Amino acid sequence: MRRILPISLLLASLLLPGCFRARRPEVPTVDAVATGLFSTLEAEGALASAIVLDARTGEQLYAHREHVRLLPASTMKVVSTASVLSALGPDFRFQTPVSLEGTLLDGLFLGDIVVESSGDPSLGSWRFPETALACEQVADALQARGVRQWRGQVRVRGTPDADATFGPGWAWDDAAYAYSAAPTAFVFRENVVDLAVSRAEGADCAVPPTLQFTPAFANLPALVSVDMNAERPNLSCTRQRGAPGVRCVWRSPAKACPRSASVKLSVDEPQVLFSACVEEALHARGVPRLPATLEAPSPLLPPRPEPLLTLVSPPLSALVKATNKESLNLYAERLGMRFARERLGAEDYVSLRTALGQELTRRGIPSRDLHPVDGSGLSRYNMATARGLARVLFTSLREPYGAALVDSLPVAGVDGTLATRPVTPVTAGRIRAKTGTLSGQKCFAGVIDRPGDAEHPSVVFALMLGNMDEGTALPANEVFDRFAASLVDLPLR
Repeated sequence: MRRILPISLLLASLLLPGCFRARRPEVPTVDAVATGLFSTLEAEGALASAIVLDARTGEQLYAHREHVRLLPASTMKVVSTASVLSALGPDFRFQTPVSLEGTLLDGLFLGDIVVESSGDPSLGSWRFPETALACEQVADALQARGVRQWRGQVRVRGTPDADATFGPGWAWDDAAYAYSAAPTAFVFRENVVDLAVSRAEGADCAVPPTLQFTPAFANLPALVSVDMNAERPNLSCTRQRGAPGVRCVWRSPAKACPRSASVKLSVDEPQVLFSACVEEALHARGVPRLPATLEAPSPLLPPRPEPLLTLVSPPLSALVKATNKESLNLYAERLGMRFARERLGAEDYVSLRTALGQELTRRGIPSRDLHPVDGSGLSRYNMATARGLARVLFTSLREPYGAALVDSLPVAGVDGTLATRPVTPVTAGRIRAKTGTLSGQKCFAGVIDRPGDAEHPSVVFALMLGNMDEGTALPANEVFDRFAASLVDLPLR
């Protein structure tokens, strides 16, 4: 016997699916998320500019004030590294020849060790096993020739006057620090030395601290004064105007007396640093340098150049990867200069600006969208739009080196300047972006995978934020996190 449901229950059962449909929340979209984020920022006087392109076709999928020009900061490195990859290819290596100019007599070398500048930004760098032991390689090669003593010097050729080694629009406040090291024609140890200041336990805070440089053979004039009335501990330095070296202030709170602090400083004469390094490496191998006043045996043959060895850099793909992952300004400038030499035969900022402009024209990117002045983004004269930055990435993906450029971008939650950004199981490994930061400016440009979207499986994006300050309700990094996450798994519209 069939049971008959009460009419009220039957009506309820018929209406229930409709109720569920009515209460189901709307699925958010990239457009909605971005509109909410940017409206919040702009209500406070900040400025947001963004664009999203299909990585395969270049179709514009989203845009917000994409034509507005802002400071690109370190996203300018995408322009310089993409350009040098296009000109030289990922497998290119810098080669730095080293030769002997002198006479070898019974284990005594009378003459100079001569190095030709190649512009290799990695020479002597601790980042790569190929370059970290450059001085030791020179010393080993000299010892292998039977040299047991030498009298002469280490000379570097191809180092023009250092008066114009800083980029136009760079800030003087930055000049003392490692991130603003001058991109000299000859680079050694990234043109950086470490300064550590310390006090012994129980020492009076007003007493001048002990200074120690690393490497130990570094010779950088430094004056360090003490400020005992600061709000927080800090060691800050500026270049001395009209004199070599730096002037530093070690600030300490009135109720605290820190024992140590350190800072990475830039050097203007890396050839002096390299010379001291080679001399130390030779001395460690029992090959002392004799005084220049020592009388030479006679007769001497006229000195003739003789190749000793060639110092070879890692491949360009590895240098570009270090440049973009860690946002290395010196590398970006030197790679940009090498690109200018390849295109125009000269390494200076006028040539760099011209060569980059020609490269952007080749890619169909107008100067109103990208106006490069340097290779690193330190210059306050650079101008860019989100549209221009995204187009650099898009055009690069269509060229043979595209994979190397994408591989150089930091991965959110994994490495580089995005290592500490939060990710989820959905977004992990799918967000790659070059970051850029200057006072009040924050920029991002990269590539994002969309695993659930067969039509647009990968997108190129650029996000530029201006007029930001510490009081902004939405910090720049949070805006990026939420915008990038939406690009992974939300519908575009």
